[in-house]
Amino acid sequence: MMHIAADFILQGNRLYKLKASKTGFLLAHVGIYTIFFIVFSPLLLELTFVQGLVFSAINGGAHLIVDFFTSKFKKLYWQKNEAKYIAVISIDHVLHISILMGTYIYMYPQLLAG
Repeated sequence: MMHIAADFILQGNRLYKLKASKTGFLLAHVGIYTIFFIVFSPLLLELTFVQGLVFSAINGGAHLIVDFFTSKFKKLYWQKNEAKYIAVISIDHVLHISILMGTYIYMYPQLLAG
């Protein structure tokens, strides 16, 4: 749920369209995403502030890398090849969710044990 809020709701159409071609907009998007995670990961994921900061920084960096590449492909296929466009969006989401889950499980396995 945090990913959906940070990646879609807070992004808006302008950032979504411009992050593929202008690095400043990509950095703004990732900054918003990362700050959202810094604020909400301690509250929603039962992390300390420092754990949330580390988790958010790692995932913010990973988000930047994923979006750098996938936004280029989204731009390439937008209104030209709907199937490929949807495939890129799907890959983007699977990567983001997998990275979020993987880092949480790897970094904080004790929180999953209860």
